[in-house]
Amino acid sequence: MTLRKVAIIGGGIAGLSAGFFLKSRRRNGIEITIYERDSRLGGTIGVTRENGYIADWGPNGFLDREPLTLQFVEQVGLRHRLLPSNDKSEKRFIYRNGRLWEISAHPVKFLTSGLLSLRGRLRIGLEYFVPPKKNEDDESIFEFAARRIGKEAAEIMIDPMVSGIFGGDARALSLKSCFPVMEEMEKNYGGLIKAMIKKRKEKKKQGQPGKSGAGGPTGHLTSFRGGLFTLIESLEENLGASIVRSCAVKEVLPGNSRKYRLITDVGDAEFDDVILAVPSYHAARMLGAVSAHLAKHLSQIPYASLAVVCHGYRREDIAQPVDGFGFLVPFNQRLEILGSIWTSIIFPEQAPDGQVLFRTMLGGSRNSEIVSESAASLADIAHRALSAVIGLRKPPVFLKVIPWKEAIPQYTIGHKERMAVIEKELKVLGNLYLAGNAYSGVGLNDVIKRSFSIVASVDGNLAAA
Repeated sequence: MTLRKVAIIGGGIAGLSAGFFLKSRRRNGIEITIYERDSRLGGTIGVTRENGYIADWGPNGFLDREPLTLQFVEQVGLRHRLLPSNDKSEKRFIYRNGRLWEISAHPVKFLTSGLLSLRGRLRIGLEYFVPPKKNEDDESIFEFAARRIGKEAAEIMIDPMVSGIFGGDARALSLKSCFPVMEEMEKNYGGLIKAMIKKRKEKKKQGQPGKSGAGGPTGHLTSFRGGLFTLIESLEENLGASIVRSCAVKEVLPGNSRKYRLITDVGDAEFDDVILAVPSYHAARMLGAVSAHLAKHLSQIPYASLAVVCHGYRREDIAQPVDGFGFLVPFNQRLEILGSIWTSIIFPEQAPDGQVLFRTMLGGSRNSEIVSESAASLADIAHRALSAVIGLRKPPVFLKVIPWKEAIPQYTIGHKERMAVIEKELKVLGNLYLAGNAYSGVGLNDVIKRSFSIVASVDGNLAAA
């Protein structure tokens, strides 16, 4: 029997999960090769474990709302190492006018909070009476929020949430691509408050808890003992024989004996199927000879650069209490940081006893150039910002700075239409797939879900061969 040869380009979570799903489905009749240009696997998922600290370099967990991810974790054999976030991290804050304000979903607490002006709070209540948008045109997240809950709430609450998730500008990102649930709530129910009321009633009839959000991220943040990189380490152990490290794929060309030919650092190789699990701008450079049309549209997906600064402090050197998830900073507060996650409150194992670990984010699409600053400069900017917010009395006892250039894809207005063109061209080419976070979701759940779907398609090709 002739082996079906499948190439996976990229050894991040997208490529490794695709390789794992393929191996699980097809133990025989298939040969998998995973190319990673770096010596290290994981992409933006990495970790520093030092002096009792566990500092994630990129994402620090996933929301436990996706059954497929939990099933994947079970299959990888890591269920016993799952680490749910601490209940103490439920509290979240927004920085405004020189202080932190707790965000509360409780109506009375929210109405008595000083986060928004009285006018701003009342305007949110009037959302019930705002008519739905009449056309199907794409709309920015900020335009949607300002139209439905008012400009002040959009600037103070929605803008920092968007920068915290996407490192992006709410005025530039597409609602239907980033938060499709919000668009559906307006379309199907007439508005956000109406949707929440009706959904709560529906759940009550079904005997389910009545809690219902407004279309933003839901679920319980979860990681692994040892940090999120534990997942990469386990996948590396499972797929080790299939992985070629420190080997860049320079170009994908039409094949001779098989569908595609890969030009790599160590020579040429031909494959029946190719999965590109790399950033879209890398995919664009590789695919120019296969389809200039596809490469053009892939290159139009913009990225934001981001720096993660991990600081460890002794608890007694922090003036204010830190007893929540962390805080976000609206752009109009001009604090130089996007926000800070209080990592060791979320996952207590990630800092030694009596010490606190913060992960502070700088950059994003509106300030990407800051990532070019030196590590010392980035650390100093983050330390000064944290000092202004929570009162740091002494320098940190632990420090790790991770700059990420072109780190997070931006689903700008028109992303959905761009993806329709890309998917159409992929269908014409055949046996070529795009995995990763540039297409249908930036979170770990989204990436794993896309890899699973791609492998189902590859498996269909194998069955038909």
